[in-house]
Amino acid sequence: MKYWSKSALSIYRYLEKMVNTIDKIVLDTGKYSNQNIQRNQTTYYQTRKMIELIDRKRKMINLKIAVEEALGSLNKTDRRILGLAFIDGVKSELIAQFLGVSIRTFFRKKMKALENFNEQMIECGFDLQFFETEYSTEKWLLSVYDEVLSKCNKEEDSLDKVVVKRVLNEISQIEFAYNSFIC
Repeated sequence: MKYWSKSALSIYRYLEKMVNTIDKIVLDTGKYSNQNIQRNQTTYYQTRKMIELIDRKRKMINLKIAVEEALGSLNKTDRRILGLAFIDGVKSELIAQFLGVSIRTFFRKKMKALENFNEQMIECGFDLQFFETEYSTEKWLLSVYDEVLSKCNKEEDSLDKVVVKRVLNEISQIEFAYNSFIC
């Protein structure tokens, strides 16, 4: 679920534009319906297309509201961290500077803020099952989700490698100290 939450935060700033674009397409489809009928698009086809677009709009509005509700229920610091990092796209180093904390502390705070956001999304009814059911046909959202998932897996892999290197380094130091002690 945490990947869906990150995905929702990542696309939040685009949702209003998408809703406005859908409105324009629906309006244009209705306005130019006579021209479309002449191009062998039946009224049924046009109506079905408009209903599909309106349903997509509903999904975008619901997602936008859920993100706003979840963010609104967070404390001020968590809201600020997530807003700057995901919605405004500010670099981590700048946010850490702005908050007056080290980069490491910032990442800990960001991870905790994401956990809190994830919990709030679930409380709003946007759980894993909901995302998989409601947004399974939204290819653009699925591609954002896949990108977030891939990025997180790479970060976890690189984190695992760092941890393994540290452990091996400490083991070699212990072995070195042990060998020095024995000789």
